[in-house]
This record gives sequence, structure tokens and C-alpha cells, in this order.
Amino acid sequence: MRLQEIIEIVREYFLLAFIAVIVFGILFFLGYFIVYKKLLGGKKSLSKRRLLFCGLFIGYLIMVIGVTFLNRGSNYEGRIVLAFLSSYREAWYSFSVRDWQFLLLNIFMFVPLGILLPLLHSRFQRAIWTIVVALLFTLSIETFQFITGYGIFEVDDLFNNLLGGIIGYGIVMGFMTLKEKEIKRSFYYFSPLLVVILSFGSIFTYYHLKEFGNLSITPIHRSDLIQATITRDIQLNENRMAVPVYKAPSYTKDTADDFILTFFERINLDTSNTEVISYQNEILHWIGEERSHSIWFRFLDGSYDYTDFSSFREDKGPEDVDEETLKEKVRQFGIDLPQDAHFQKVDTGTYEWMVDKKEIENQLVDGFLTVTYYNDDTVKSIVNRLITYEKVRDVQIKSEQEAYEEILKGKFQYYSENKRIETLQIDQVEVSYHLDSKGYYQPIYAFHSTVDGVGTIILIPGI
Repeated sequence: MRLQEIIEIVREYFLLAFIAVIVFGILFFLGYFIVYKKLLGGKKSLSKRRLLFCGLFIGYLIMVIGVTFLNRGSNYEGRIVLAFLSSYREAWYSFSVRDWQFLLLNIFMFVPLGILLPLLHSRFQRAIWTIVVALLFTLSIETFQFITGYGIFEVDDLFNNLLGGIIGYGIVMGFMTLKEKEIKRSFYYFSPLLVVILSFGSIFTYYHLKEFGNLSITPIHRSDLIQATITRDIQLNENRMAVPVYKAPSYTKDTADDFILTFFERINLDTSNTEVISYQNEILHWIGEERSHSIWFRFLDGSYDYTDFSSFREDKGPEDVDEETLKEKVRQFGIDLPQDAHFQKVDTGTYEWMVDKKEIENQLVDGFLTVTYYNDDTVKSIVNRLITYEKVRDVQIKSEQEAYEEILKGKFQYYSENKRIETLQIDQVEVSYHLDSKGYYQPIYAFHSTVDGVGTIILIPGI
């Protein structure tokens, strides 16, 4: 989720909360001044400070309800995730802005609750009262999301929300004690915020200092092999070996923009009317007032998806063509294919070239290029995953036996409705590669296997 999208969501529900507070204010005015004061002759008065914080609290509750329920559909089917800190492990292995955003937003969302409660009533200046209310509030949200399908019941969400409430409480109580010049006590109250800042700062610093990135294939949970029958027909090498690590041709936003503009200019497209949507590791360019062409470009390796939307016109359709003609067409896009790339027909007018880890001096060419040719003698779509990687250096990786032992411990990703594996047969193992979160092409082990009768490739990080 982009920062702009988050701001739009906050702005939308801030307006809703503002309108709701005004409506509640009018109803309160009618009830308090007309019914209570005039008709019933009430003498009790309310401070402006209390009214202000009540209004802020009501507005905050409405914003939370909007973000957690009104902003999403009922399509989660009552999922429960009880594994503590699994969302942190997922954020670490993928190291995507989106995952870290959700963690931080779940913390910050409850900071206002921790701030407002002690200001509303002196009872909440005792930590236990604020913590209990924050816990009950987040538990209510998670339970309602589970029942309605508007979200997932996650233990990590309870933890993050409660942590946010504690941070908010610490902030307001810290400033209260600062006014009383109790420096040591205020530091105690500010400590939850300081611990969180130090923890996240340490995570991000360590990540940016280490040489290679993280692999998304690293499992968050262990696969259930308790009752599994595991067999293999291959001999596994017990010796570690040195293999190369490669680097993809990574891009910044500026260099990606230059590549895309050059790409469109090659096919004589007017780029004066371009809409650009940027993400952390990707960028989307739309061309033309009616979005006639698009390219989705990935910074980490320079791969992209190109689409000419005239392909949806009724008079256009895919058409078969010979390889040489198609090669000439893709050259117009600035694409040069290796001579021995494997060429095959996928469907009518759709063809694919594949290269399987071809080493050329200090480079590695790997991946595929898929194109669709149409009856107006043009290529309407390109999916380019054919990447040339530059060698970085040799690294020592685990032995095949060590990687296999990780499988025996369930340390691999496996997705199935039946979470418990009953039979696992290892048929073959090879060294393959996987792109990490920093654009390095890391060696991994690919175990060609049969899991409960279904062919599966189990991936184990090599380093």
C-alpha cells in the first residue's frame, strides 16, 4: 500500500469522524441544555476540556471502525493466526514496505487510545485500567473481524494494538510527570516508545548493513511432518561447495523511468501524456488519455509486463507467426535473445523463449520471455523475465544433506488445505537460484518431490 493510499484512507474516515462528532455534539447540546438544564432544571456542569476530549475520543473510535471494517470486504472466511510474531517473520523475510507498514500502522492506530483515556478520566492514569480497555477493544475488533469475515483474527494484531495503547499511555503520562519535574519517572513512561524505536531502528540498520538480502522462500511456519512417511531414491552429497552469487540489473525510480520512456519511444508512442504510479520496488506507467498502453516495471531485476490494450478490440486477435518474424518484432522493443534460447508455442499467437541458467563468462542468463502476436502484425503483450545477472562472488552453501535435514524438520514452505503431510518422496535435487530482497540472485536447493501424490518443488535457502 502506497503512502498516498494510506493518506486517502485517513482523510476519508477523518471526514466521516468529523461529521459524526458534529452530529453527536448537536444531540448532546439538545439533550444537555434543553432537556437536562431547562426542562429538568439540572445544575451539574461539564468542563470544556472534558467535552473536547470526549469529542476527540468519539471521532477516534469512528476512524478506527472505518479503517478496520468499512475499508475492506467480507472475504477472509474466519481465518485465525495464533503464531506469535509470525507477521514480523514474514515482514523480515520479504522485507517489503507493505508488510512493515501494516505492523507499524497496527501499533500507531492504538496510540491515540492510550493518550485519550488518561485525559478523559483520572482512573485511566493508572496503567492497568488503560491496558485492560485497550486489550478489550482490540480483542473486540479481532473477534468481530473473525465472525464477519472482515479480517483475520491474529495474535500479532492483539500484541501490536496493545503495544500502541501502552505507548500512547506512556507518552501522555510522561509529559504529565515532566510538568511535575519528575525526570526519572517520565523516562520510565517514555520507555515503551523508546524501546520500539530502538528495536525497529536496529532491525532496519542490520538489514541495510548485511551484504545480501532476505529470501521470501524462507518459511514462517514449519510444515507438519509428525505423521509423514518420508522416502528418497537419491544419494545426497554431504560436502559443502562454493557457488556464485549474482546481482540483477537493479533500477532506481529515475533509471526505471528512463528505461520505460526509451521503451515506448522505440515503438513510436507519444509519452507526453503519461500517468505514473510508484511503489516501493515497482512502477506502473500508463500511456495516453484512455490508458492505451501500460508497462509494469520491477526495480529489483528490471523485469516488466507490457500491454497494448488495443488487443481488446473486436477486430484484433492473436495469430500464429514463425520464430524469425517474431524475433524481429521483439528487437524493435530493444530485446535481444540468446541464440540457444528454447522457443515454444504456448497458445495461438503466444510464444515463449526460455533460458535455464546459462553461464556466459561472469554472467548468468536465466528466465523466460513470453510475447503475444496479433493479426495486425504487432506484438500486443510482453512478459519479460529473461534477466542477465552479473557475478558478485563465490559463497559456500550448505551441503545437500544439510538442506535435506531442514526438510526433515519441516523448515520449508508448503501450502495445502490439508496442512498435515502424510507422504513425502524426494525424487531429485539441484542447485537453483532465487531473487532476494536486495536484488541478489542467491543459490538455493530445489528438491523435486512428491507430496501426498502431488508433484512439488521444495525450496531451501543455500546460504
